[in-house]
Amino acid sequence: MNRSIHSPRFMRSAIRLFVCTLLTVSCQDHPSPADPIFSADVAHAWMQMHIRLTRSTAGYNSVVSDRSFGYAGITMYEAVLPVIEGNTSLLAQIGGSSLTPDKSGDQYYWPESLNAAMARITRQFFESTSAANLKTIDSLETVYKNQFLALTSPDKLTNAETYGRQVADAIFEWSKTDGGHQAYKNVTDPTYTPPVGLGLWVPTPTGVPILPRWGNSRTFIANSAVSSQPGPPTPYSEDPGSAFYAMANEVYTTSQSLTKTDTTTARFWADTPGNLNVPAHATNILTQLLVTTKQDLLKAAAAYALHGIALSDAAVSTFKTKYNYNLLRPFTYIRTVMNKSTWNPVIPTPPHPEYSAAHAVVSAASAAVLEKLFGVGFKFSDKTYESSYGVRSYNTFQEYAREAGRSRLLGGIHYGLSISAGLTQGAKVGTLVNQLTIK
Repeated sequence: MNRSIHSPRFMRSAIRLFVCTLLTVSCQDHPSPADPIFSADVAHAWMQMHIRLTRSTAGYNSVVSDRSFGYAGITMYEAVLPVIEGNTSLLAQIGGSSLTPDKSGDQYYWPESLNAAMARITRQFFESTSAANLKTIDSLETVYKNQFLALTSPDKLTNAETYGRQVADAIFEWSKTDGGHQAYKNVTDPTYTPPVGLGLWVPTPTGVPILPRWGNSRTFIANSAVSSQPGPPTPYSEDPGSAFYAMANEVYTTSQSLTKTDTTTARFWADTPGNLNVPAHATNILTQLLVTTKQDLLKAAAAYALHGIALSDAAVSTFKTKYNYNLLRPFTYIRTVMNKSTWNPVIPTPPHPEYSAAHAVVSAASAAVLEKLFGVGFKFSDKTYESSYGVRSYNTFQEYAREAGRSRLLGGIHYGLSISAGLTQGAKVGTLVNQLTIK
């Protein structure tokens, strides 16, 4: 029997195909909840769209993307907040202004509120993306709207669209005041001159300094960047008997005895062409967890919100540290002080100071929130790069964060003590995020 392309079953199949082929999430054997209003498919689809756009839009490096994932998650949560029992606005807790629907809750079809809100704020954040990408945003919104038309009344759909767009507009206007608005246009700052001195960071061949003032951006959790700051790095020294020399020598000796597994680990977590950037990878892990545990729309929206806040605040925290201490990279020390003039790391050295290790900070913040959401002893597998690097499995979220952090030592771009300090720093950020009241 032929199926109409407008049938709910056909539309659900089309949407599932869209989500599964956008990027990396495995979509086998994970049916949606029976009631469409509680299906998280629409939330996952928009987060996968966000991942795709960070991958293909100029200027959306890991740091800028950390911020956009934060606002995207908050938008999701606030768009469905009125239907969450015992709801508490995140915006009200973190300094924004929440909205109140002007009609009773049963006059809205809430999945469409999220759909319209995410379409609006995605266009706003990615206004500079390609015309083809913008059309894809339009198409995703239309696919879900057509599905929902078969499930509710036109009036409820219109009410939900209006409310969702109001939420997105309010959040976007608020985002303009955090110090990072349109940062994708100004990733480098020509007015910034790195300080010069013994032990201070020297821009590597990969480029000029990026986002030197990001550490001054407003965080979602008030003062989270300040309160999570680590102490100073190991005192600089060129003495072969010093702690600093030993720290750099660890990077060098490790690079000389890398196994195939070590190299794969370094490249698996590397923000290099072909890979996702750091927050996109972390968000993709969250999506996999939400799909495999079959969380509903409301739980998914809350999870994306908390996780996005953690990613964003962690990025501000580590960049505050980086440009405060301006510590030189292993690349410079090993080549000039240790006289290994032809030495190169496994992965490219990023164009910003070394301390603290950003991947460790962001991954630890992510792990802290995931632990709160799924439990301390939760075992999981990451299939993000299944076709190229295989499936990687972890017994705990802390294990995931430690591996992500250590990958930077294996890759040759961070000292071991910068990684351990970063893991502690990120865990502090995650703990602060976990104190938010959310349903």
